[in-house]
Amino acid sequence: MKIFVRTLSCVLAAGWIWGCGSEGADGTPVATPGAQGSSQSTARGGAATVGTSMAQPPGTGGSATPRSAQTDPAQTSGQAPANVDQAGSTGNGNAFATEACMERRASRSKPCHRDPDPCKLGSGFAGDEYCLLPPGPEEGVQIHIGPRDYASVAEVAKFSIEPNTEFLNSVLGHIPLTEERWWNHITISMRPGSHHWIMSQVAGQPEEGFYNDQQCGNASTVGGLAGGQNLIVDNPPLGIPAPENEGMGSNIQPKASVCVNLHSYNFAATVQLREFWINLYYIDRSRVMQATSGIGMIGAFGLNLPPGQSTTLMYESSAPSDGRIIQIFGHRHAWTPRLAAWLNDELIYDSWDWRESVTFNYDSITTNPPINPEGMTDGAKSGPIPFKAGDRLKYACFIENGSDETLRFKNELRGGEMCNLWGRTVGGGFQGRFQ
Repeated sequence: MKIFVRTLSCVLAAGWIWGCGSEGADGTPVATPGAQGSSQSTARGGAATVGTSMAQPPGTGGSATPRSAQTDPAQTSGQAPANVDQAGSTGNGNAFATEACMERRASRSKPCHRDPDPCKLGSGFAGDEYCLLPPGPEEGVQIHIGPRDYASVAEVAKFSIEPNTEFLNSVLGHIPLTEERWWNHITISMRPGSHHWIMSQVAGQPEEGFYNDQQCGNASTVGGLAGGQNLIVDNPPLGIPAPENEGMGSNIQPKASVCVNLHSYNFAATVQLREFWINLYYIDRSRVMQATSGIGMIGAFGLNLPPGQSTTLMYESSAPSDGRIIQIFGHRHAWTPRLAAWLNDELIYDSWDWRESVTFNYDSITTNPPINPEGMTDGAKSGPIPFKAGDRLKYACFIENGSDETLRFKNELRGGEMCNLWGRTVGGGFQGRFQ
């Protein structure tokens, strides 16, 4: 099995680093760090009393009680959503630069075109419209995790996921670079059924293919690349950085590989494919002037929530130095309809869709959807978010156990829960591991 990696080159904007909580080979919860230049911070956290009502966190601006999990996750189709009613690409090599996607959004659930097969795959599986065309010549590199030949039964079987199943494993592919390169813009597109993905650089070129663990056979991690819980990511949106974010970048080591921790599910009635496309766009090293730190807060390690009960988990971490938040993304599973975050007592992030936990950027040229807890819609504060040393980043997961089993920290969409907050900062980051 060969992982496609196409080399090409570009000069666009800043990338990001995320991760997800995971379990070690012995089932012990471990963090998968995804932040460059992460800083130490003071962290603490705890859970509200288990019961049938929700605790009210600070600064909600409205009722904190989330809607119940109205949709049984087992009934989620997992099929590709319909295309939006918009025309195709502008032809500049950026698959996201369409009229429908001109607003600055880092994450999406549907393509911004109506082409059912922009890459001419003809795979016969749901989700061909999610295929991402590679960068143009001398722009960047595309990493494709998926079948080389859709007509080959054996090849397709390597990436198939049967109905009513989910996989948590890892896959490794070589990066064919002989010299260090820097990138500052990333686009990612995945077929429906992808829950979370965590992409890291690893040293050397171990054997390509799937591994029955989450670290590609304990390959030596060189650094984080990206991660998320969205089918489509474009960051910075349209490849255009905010003025204050000019000069950000991350490096790609020569003769290295990419390891992807991949959580996929199929709650549909037909076979689906685990497949995604990643484009990294290059920047000249001389233009990289700013370093970023990470937000990496992992919670719910001590979760023990019986069927039919609810709880609110709240955690916080203190900034070790001055800085500004530039991106936030929350991660949880099927029984947490809402995840929200506050800087001190100001609500700055509110996510209401566990399947596609939205990513929000905070900068001078991005207008996020307004926060609306009463309407139970995704929203965030707009504009740069500066913080001072000692300021507290808080977040809460509103968990409603509608399953028939006790929920514990586990990487299963229906059989376990997590409560994690990821993102990026300039200056001091926020870190923590919580019970």
